[in-house]
Amino acid sequence: MDGVPPRAPTGRPRAAAVGATLALCLVGAPLMSLFPVGVWDTARALTMSGAGQGILLLAPVVVGVVLLMFWIGYQWLERSGADHPATSAALVTATAMVTPAVVTFLAPEVMPLPGGTTVNTAFLTGVVTTLGMGASILAQRPPDRWQPGVLPALAVVAALLTALPGLSDLVRAHAADERSRAQIMSYGQTIAVLDHPDWSPAQVHEVHEGLRLTYRNAQGAPLHVLTWDEGHSTKAGIRAGCDFPGTWCRDLEGMVVVHHSDGHPSELRTYLDDGTVASLLPQPGTAADLVETSRALRPEQPGERGALVESVTA
Repeated sequence: MDGVPPRAPTGRPRAAAVGATLALCLVGAPLMSLFPVGVWDTARALTMSGAGQGILLLAPVVVGVVLLMFWIGYQWLERSGADHPATSAALVTATAMVTPAVVTFLAPEVMPLPGGTTVNTAFLTGVVTTLGMGASILAQRPPDRWQPGVLPALAVVAALLTALPGLSDLVRAHAADERSRAQIMSYGQTIAVLDHPDWSPAQVHEVHEGLRLTYRNAQGAPLHVLTWDEGHSTKAGIRAGCDFPGTWCRDLEGMVVVHHSDGHPSELRTYLDDGTVASLLPQPGTAADLVETSRALRPEQPGERGALVESVTA
């Protein structure tokens, strides 16, 4: 079994071998990781230019460069005095080739550093390889006992690469929660709230016409509550778009019910107490009692935005 730097007679790893291993992880692996990024960019450029068959010509070049990187790493570790450096160099090289693919396609949200995907790919490659090979160094045992070699490094690298997509999902969810919080807390006018027992706020989006809260019932069906911004409320008016072809509107108890060609009401518009227009928009093509539901529409109460944030980020 190939291993990591050997122990000196004192029972401690040789400083030169450990230093060479760390240098390969912290410097060599990040530099290696730039190669698959460049190959991907080149292949994509060839495909977009209509020269996709040129990708086949890249195959021997890619194989040759990967083998060269492995050989350089092997020579570096061997000359530093590491035991059986081949497996260590192979693991570092393989990790440097795989990490960019994982980061780019499975964990695009993991960006601990500013500077874009390339910088973060190199950084994460260095972190993964260093932690992996560090685990093998720490797992070394006395010479008269069985040596785990790079098995600890392989386990740590596999665990970290497997965890990156899940971490990316957490980062994405946190960013979405912060965006929702900012959209609600910074909205500059009264927000329309649907205070109905069958509907719960689930999402929020800032659209060009105002702020849209998405409510869902027990079956998961969506119902959008759109609070028009001040400009849209005053300039366009509650009957905006009623003269479009295929659209007709009818007045009902101070509200406007908008119909499209499918016949079902596609929107109900009403005024809040401060003159802001609020709309109820069901899922297209579904029959919904918008008039009855609209009776639960009201302006937000003082201090209610915090509760709205908690509802849409839960």
